[in-house]
Amino acid sequence: MPAISRDLFTRSYTTTPKAISAPVLAFCRSINPDALPVYVSVTPAPEALPSECFNNVAAKVDSDGGAMLYGWLIWEWPRVFIEAEHHAVWEKDGVLSDITPPANGEARFLFLPDPTREYDFIGQRRRINIKRSHGEFASVEGWIEAADRIQRTMEACSVGNQISIDRSRLASLAQDLQNSLGAVFVDLARTTKPNDPCFCTSGRKFKKCCAPLIQLHP
Repeated sequence: MPAISRDLFTRSYTTTPKAISAPVLAFCRSINPDALPVYVSVTPAPEALPSECFNNVAAKVDSDGGAMLYGWLIWEWPRVFIEAEHHAVWEKDGVLSDITPPANGEARFLFLPDPTREYDFIGQRRRINIKRSHGEFASVEGWIEAADRIQRTMEACSVGNQISIDRSRLASLAQDLQNSLGAVFVDLARTTKPNDPCFCTSGRKFKKCCAPLIQLHP
C-alpha cells in the first residue's frame, strides 16, 4: 500500500486561478450564466475579521455607504478541481473591493457576482461550496463527495459559529475525507514525472517537493 506523509494532509492546495480558462468560465456559467467572473483586489478593512465577509461588508456599508454584492470566490487546484465559495464584497461607485482579510495572503481573488444568493443572517447558515472535478482522475469525485458530506453535516449541526456534533461521528467523517484525499494524492503522484512542476502548486519540481512524501511502493 502507498505510504503518504501526514504533512500532505495539512496543506492547502487551492489557489486563485491565474487566468480565466475555458473550464473555469464554464464552471462559473453553470453557477450564474448572467455574470462573468472578475478579479477583485483585496483591501482589508481595519476592523474586518477573517472568514466573516458577510458581517464585514454589512458593517462597511453601515459606516461608509455603498452596497454588498453577493457572489462566489473561485478557487482551483490544477488538474484536480474547481471550487466556488459563497462570499460578499463591498461595492461603491462601481468599484469592487474585498475588505475581508485573506487567510492565505493573496492580493486578489477571482469573484463571480451572484446577487440572488444572499446570506442567511437570521439563521446564520452558510451555503455549501460548489466543486467540479477537472475530470482527470476518478478519485476526485470520491473526495468531493466526502468533502460535501462533512460540510453539510457541520452546517446541519451548527448555529452561527457554535457547532454541536458527536466526536465519533466527526472523526469518522474526517477519516473518510482523508482516505479519499489520499487516493487523489496517489493518482497525482503516479502521473507526475520527477521533473514536472509539483502538484501542490509550489512551483518546485515534483522530485524536490512532494515526491519524497508519497511512497508508491513498499
